[in-house]
Amino acid sequence: MASLMATIPEALQEMANLLRAGGIEVTLAEMMDAVRGWQATPPAYWPEVLQVTLVKRYEDLKPLAALLALTGSYGRPEQAACKNRGVVSGQATRHAGGRLPVLDVLAALFNGSEGGLNDLAEQAIDLLGELDAGVMDHLEGKVREARLALNWHMVRYRLRVMENEGRQEARIALQSLQLLETLIRRNLELRLVQGFGPEAMPAVLRTYNLAEKGWSELAEGDLAVMRPYLKKLGRYLGNKYSWRYRPARRGKIDLRRTVKEACRHGGVPWPLRYRGRRREKPVLLVLGDISGSVAPFSVFMLELIYAMQHAFRQVRTFVFVDDLAEVTGAVREAPAARAMEQVSRFARCSVSGYSDFGRVCKLVLARYGELLTPKTTILVLGDARNNWRQPEVESFAALCRQAGKVVWLNPQPEASWNTADSNMALYAPFCHAVRECANLKQLMSIAREGL
Repeated sequence: MASLMATIPEALQEMANLLRAGGIEVTLAEMMDAVRGWQATPPAYWPEVLQVTLVKRYEDLKPLAALLALTGSYGRPEQAACKNRGVVSGQATRHAGGRLPVLDVLAALFNGSEGGLNDLAEQAIDLLGELDAGVMDHLEGKVREARLALNWHMVRYRLRVMENEGRQEARIALQSLQLLETLIRRNLELRLVQGFGPEAMPAVLRTYNLAEKGWSELAEGDLAVMRPYLKKLGRYLGNKYSWRYRPARRGKIDLRRTVKEACRHGGVPWPLRYRGRRREKPVLLVLGDISGSVAPFSVFMLELIYAMQHAFRQVRTFVFVDDLAEVTGAVREAPAARAMEQVSRFARCSVSGYSDFGRVCKLVLARYGELLTPKTTILVLGDARNNWRQPEVESFAALCRQAGKVVWLNPQPEASWNTADSNMALYAPFCHAVRECANLKQLMSIAREGL
């Protein structure tokens, strides 16, 4: 093994170590493939060689491309001469502490030149002020702050209105807006790597590791990459059936029916009666919290429900905040991502805007209690944060007693459960399974458990 590792160039070893530190799997076999390609091709083609040898999954191409872009010579990251390695300074601008005017941003987008968009991205980052080492753990948050500094949502809203009016330049400007977000991310990453050196690289690469990114951190482009895996996961779950017994000509002896038949023949157990297993699709009832930061997780899971609904005899899907709304028809008929967003945006399930799972439990019992049978599986999607309202544990316990199985998936880290207004400890004892489901990697692990 030592002689094998000695044949790997130092630069390639460092790249593999950085990818692994960022959560990207790189095996020894992939390393050896990369070495053979590295040795057989000139340096100009090394990036292409690494894309087909060092990583094998499509979603890992982005982290590798980011690594190549941020390294000086396809090897060791360049370290900028920086006296203060603890702080990366942004230049003060006349808009410091505020936001860039919407009209200025729109003008740059309609112009569409990459140089102008890059300048706009630099200004947005400057508005963030000094970047300390803590930024490396909250890179996605800084990207969102930079977008806010550009009045991002107002700009996009105006462009959408113009696009609906049939203005072609608005459609082109929306494409420039996507490019602008890419430039913000790239320039922010460059500043961090130049300011903090190689230790910033794992943090940057983790933002491209889609399997371990939190649901709220996923961008629209990320979801497009993940949807094929979502469909695959749905098919995998769809192949799992529950089993029931029925009378059969062979199989296990059905003792009750055999004894009953024996009573007709003077107590002689003849003929024997059997029972065989048959596959039966269960009934699924989904309760998804779509309030606040939990919404991206629930919307993502609604797409999973769409992908796997053929596995169930019946699927009833509900979303809630402090009220309950059934969206079964929308989930069944609308597979597109935008349709799922419409469900979360326009479903009438909120009165106060704050979650109240206790009240929702009472509503489910009152309105849909007849759906709860031993053949029903309840899937709860939420963080169990009740905003200090009554948890109504008895109502939830009644739901669990009437249903055959209750599975709760919580998108928040388990360390944050039962803190502040979280009631997870009150609800968990009545569930058959409670799992942390903060990212796609955990979701796939839960699917393999066969819950």
